[in-house]
Amino acid sequence: MTFRDQVVLITGGSSGIGLATARRLAQKGAHVWLVARTPERLADALREVQDACQCSDQKCGVVPADVADPNQAEAAVAEVTRLAGLPDILINSHGVARPGYFQELDLSVFREMMDINFFGALHTIRAITPGMIERGSGHIVNVASGAALVASFGYTAYSASKHALRGLTEVLRLELKPHNIRVSIVYPPDTDTPQLAWETPYKPPETRAVYGGTVISPDSVARSIINGIERRRYSITPGIEMTAVAHLVQLLGEAQFPVLDRLIARSQRKLAHRS
Repeated sequence: MTFRDQVVLITGGSSGIGLATARRLAQKGAHVWLVARTPERLADALREVQDACQCSDQKCGVVPADVADPNQAEAAVAEVTRLAGLPDILINSHGVARPGYFQELDLSVFREMMDINFFGALHTIRAITPGMIERGSGHIVNVASGAALVASFGYTAYSASKHALRGLTEVLRLELKPHNIRVSIVYPPDTDTPQLAWETPYKPPETRAVYGGTVISPDSVARSIINGIERRRYSITPGIEMTAVAHLVQLLGEAQFPVLDRLIARSQRKLAHRS
């Protein structure tokens, strides 16, 4: 497929994976629109996207909104539609993570993860789907996480929200296919973003010991997302490591738990010995 003249709406587009994907799509001739909460960061991101544009007639813009609020999400989709036309592609790239031991996390953290990571995506999808159904085309891409594939110690709140997003995406794929609307899900590993930098100090020691794999760049994830859209893939796993993990989880199923149990127990023994 070609992205030339396609209208793309990207939530969480002011930084990280969302911004990296926006730049690459702008290079391919798409009309890119960014949605995020902070106007100042959106303004900086828009300049980067406009610098990446290849054609003088590309329309790029921003709409400040908190998609966790259904009214703001609906208004953002309506505003982009008014200014550029109904988006051909929606990429839900927003998200937050707050790791920690389950028994130490406040209930408000669980609610925040669900409000932003799950309901934020749900709100934008509900706002855009009627127009896509009426038009008879579209593509929805939900950026989940490797934590939606494999059990991730220390990430009960975040993982639950991303598993919810995965479940939503799986059913949407079935329900929207008859309307010629494609649906994809992305499982990024740890990615070098401002969010990762913020959450790292909160990670339990076991998390650092067992899940301290390779950190990839946002641009690497963006390339995988665009390649997945072009190849009409449902499941997009950026990086060799995450692709291997996805195949392994599919193969092992619940057999993954004894392996993880041993790794976590080993890390805890080491921590106790150091103490």
